[in-house]
Amino acid sequence: MFLYQPFFIALAYQKSMKESATIKKSIKFDFLFAGFPDANGLLILKLPSNDLLEGKSIGVLKPDSKITKDRTFCFWHTENEISKLTFKTFVSYSWDYFEIEGISKQQFKQLHFFHVMGIEEYNKTKNILDNHEVANFASILFERLGTISNHHEIILENETLHGSRVFDSLQLSQATPKKNQSHLFQSLYGCGIKTTTKLFDASVIETIDFNVPQNNFTQLRFVIPFKEDSVLEELTRFGYQKSASEDLHLMMNNYLKELGVSFEILELERGMIPISSAKMSIDNFGKNWVNVGVSAEIQKCATINAFSAMAEDALVQNEALKNDQLSKRNSKKEQFIFYNPFMLKIPDEKPECGNKKHETLFKKLPVTKVFSFLQKKTNVFAELSIFIKLPKSLFIKATVNDFLNRCISLPVLAWPFLFTIMTIVLSQNNYENISFSVLTLGFLSVGLSHGALDHLTANKIIHKKQLFYFVISYLLKSAIFGLVWLFLPDTAMLIFIAYSAWHFGQADFKEWDLPQGWQSFLWGLIVLGVILFFHFEELKWILQQIPNLECANILNKMSEIQLLSFQALIVVSGFCMAAFNKSKYILFTFIYLLLSSMLPLLVSFGIYFVGQHSIHGWRQLLIGLNERSSRLWLKSLPFSIGGACIIFYIPFFAGSNYFGTFFILLSCLSIPHVFSMHSFYSKLK
Repeated sequence: MFLYQPFFIALAYQKSMKESATIKKSIKFDFLFAGFPDANGLLILKLPSNDLLEGKSIGVLKPDSKITKDRTFCFWHTENEISKLTFKTFVSYSWDYFEIEGISKQQFKQLHFFHVMGIEEYNKTKNILDNHEVANFASILFERLGTISNHHEIILENETLHGSRVFDSLQLSQATPKKNQSHLFQSLYGCGIKTTTKLFDASVIETIDFNVPQNNFTQLRFVIPFKEDSVLEELTRFGYQKSASEDLHLMMNNYLKELGVSFEILELERGMIPISSAKMSIDNFGKNWVNVGVSAEIQKCATINAFSAMAEDALVQNEALKNDQLSKRNSKKEQFIFYNPFMLKIPDEKPECGNKKHETLFKKLPVTKVFSFLQKKTNVFAELSIFIKLPKSLFIKATVNDFLNRCISLPVLAWPFLFTIMTIVLSQNNYENISFSVLTLGFLSVGLSHGALDHLTANKIIHKKQLFYFVISYLLKSAIFGLVWLFLPDTAMLIFIAYSAWHFGQADFKEWDLPQGWQSFLWGLIVLGVILFFHFEELKWILQQIPNLECANILNKMSEIQLLSFQALIVVSGFCMAAFNKSKYILFTFIYLLLSSMLPLLVSFGIYFVGQHSIHGWRQLLIGLNERSSRLWLKSLPFSIGGACIIFYIPFFAGSNYFGTFFILLSCLSIPHVFSMHSFYSKLK
């Protein structure tokens, strides 16, 4: 045994080394910068002005070591703004004049166009960090966690980092555009060249060339002269596809050959930025986790604005740190949130027309006005004057399409709300027949159709014989409830109110992902309470058409004070329900139901039944049955036609009691549907 002891000791040592290697080191930092330099570099440049780095422990994730001139930044500002941003010390060049090919030269007036070398920003930031205690971590595959004991935890491969403040520019959240939204890429390819002869006017940003081949994209060429024999030529492409560098490289070579002189390529630049009208999905990891740059959607719009936008945001973050406050950015101007989607529609859907839009702006407007708009520093009146100058056919078409797409993508609740407002306006001008026609079409389509698919939600029906038995069973349930109406009308009324409330509440709460049970039932009662008791005279008139109904007499004896008290109880219950569940959906529905009390009872009920309940049911059927709307509608068509024939046949035998008979028939057809949908909702995850 003694002979084998060294061997076992070696095995034990090897095992302990492996175990120790898996234990992550835990390191704490005052500041953690995820991503460097980019937006975090601009922030670090500001921090020494308030001694905010003194005595701080600093961690940098994914530091980018730069030794080449791989990017430049251009932006326009006034002299005061550039001084405030503290960039004057490393601005490489500036210009006061701007010229577009084929358009006369324009002066910037108070604005100046500035150029910054990316390597200069990197070097100055690196010099600042070199004077402080900094730990660099190359790993970018890390897990972000929320606040733990006043620190944010970041798990790397071999270390666990804790940061009091984290500034994250690595959270590359991909925008997920919907059907009506645009998602483009701005690709850039630049060449810094030196020519053998003096060709350029270094006092003018010489050219923006809109006349480059488009190749199914929107493409521009920039020429930025530094000296008479030194220039940056840059191609910019907007398109839904990521550009291959080879394509832009070939185009660039053709332009350089057109110079007709010998030249030397000093540096190359490549870049690509996503531009989207979709809202980016940004994770929130806690109050001291600050997203910057792309992660904060700071440089979402265009590279020409990105650098100055990130620099201005760095000032905001610096001020928050100085005052030991949480980061708080100014909200975006609402009109620009509205403008972005349809402005992107032109290069997205009509890329060959994108340059026409740009060229028209620069031809008809002072360049400073265009730049102020791109910086979001204009007011609504200035923006209207800009849009008037755009090619009207393109602009109007893009605006109309965007408006229609916005309407289509509105939440379900927006439609009954808007329809309620529209119907109120129409009724005041004696055009209520328009609303009646729309509701009739809605009832005959989605209203009947969502209830005509119960044969699909039941146990799987394979044979025609099974379908026959299902239809007989369905009609038999309706007939039995019809007998209850015949012999016990008041009992039938209570049953109808109860299961309608249950069904309406269940459908809404299922769509809103709220808990089923007594709350959903109470919500259904509130919905029916608003529709029925805020149309009290019409309710009594309809109930009087139902033979032997005692509750109609009870309602006739209700005093005005009792009615007002009951209505007040309904109102309080509705708002309390919304507050208790913290649900904007309940609040929104309740408000438009109250507004619909200005309309006839059938219209009020129709708006809710067609515009909300039926659509909610239809959406759940699409999910549960995993079918397209068109296929489901075709499958519902035979039963929808049957239901429509029964409803339209009522006037031939109901006579003056049409509404009472319709009320009873609707309840009889509804009761088997309620049972079918309850079973379907119970199985639906």
